[in-house]
Amino acid sequence: MKKIFAVIFLLYASVNLAFSQNQEFNKSIYSFVPQYLINRGIRVDIDKKISGRHYLQICPQFYLSEKEGKEFVNDKNQFNFLVGGGVNAYHKIFTVDNLKYNGLYLAYGPSYNYFKIEYIDDSGDYDVTANATINKFGADVLLGYQILVHEIVSFDIYTGLGTRFSFMEAGGNDTNRFNDGYFGYNYTGNILLLGFRIGVAL
Repeated sequence: MKKIFAVIFLLYASVNLAFSQNQEFNKSIYSFVPQYLINRGIRVDIDKKISGRHYLQICPQFYLSEKEGKEFVNDKNQFNFLVGGGVNAYHKIFTVDNLKYNGLYLAYGPSYNYFKIEYIDDSGDYDVTANATINKFGADVLLGYQILVHEIVSFDIYTGLGTRFSFMEAGGNDTNRFNDGYFGYNYTGNILLLGFRIGVAL
């Protein structure tokens, strides 16, 4: 009798496992990107399945910071006040038909950021308070690996290449301000991307 129950249990478990593996994963994933805090920003990603291996990833961002110039010694990115926003949009293509546990993916898409910055312009004979607006356009190509734990918690690590084109309307003489390195708000050039996301599937 025990053998019969054992066989029935194994058959039930096998059928249930096969059924669960064939179920499609249709949840949306909401992720937080912690590295944006380095640049005084917050980014939250929304991954929505389009069909099969294809996802649409929307990445809104918001920036807000108030700093005193003395905290940025010899820093071309120094400012008094910063507010900004932006969005990235990616088409993600997984190598697996059904993202249920993990998967390698390729993503590509455009990006846009807008910043309004108050700063001290010291490029002339006198230091003056200036205001600038920056429009930054770009595009990225990413390769990443995403892991789902119990179809609830998502871990995603990615790398890739991108390019940025910034246009600054300056209130002072220095129109090349905030163009010091990848994290410069007015940066123009190519960038190497490396990031991590953690999220939940709902």
